[in-house]
Amino acid sequence: MYNSYSQRVHFYYCVLVAVKMNNKKNASANVRGKNNFLMKWLRNAQNNNLFHSDINSEIEWLRKKIITSGPDADLEPMLQYVYETSQRASTMKQAAQQGG
Repeated sequence: MYNSYSQRVHFYYCVLVAVKMNNKKNASANVRGKNNFLMKWLRNAQNNNLFHSDINSEIEWLRKKIITSGPDADLEPMLQYVYETSQRASTMKQAAQQGG
């Protein structure tokens, strides 16, 4: 898993940007619409190999999470949390590598 933390940070950053852009474009969209957009975006990302192969497990996990949470679950706060956590882990790993 080459540089998996920074890959994960990049992936979740891209997911959040796509969701926020979709929210602006479709200001009146409900949570189901957001989830439909997210499922299509994830399928497109996976089918077109837009991210490193290590990220495929993240994409699969996220798709399953959307399905099991139900169509009315707003997952945007969870995406933000995962992004921030991955970003902190990446920063800590880089600091440890530079210090040791």
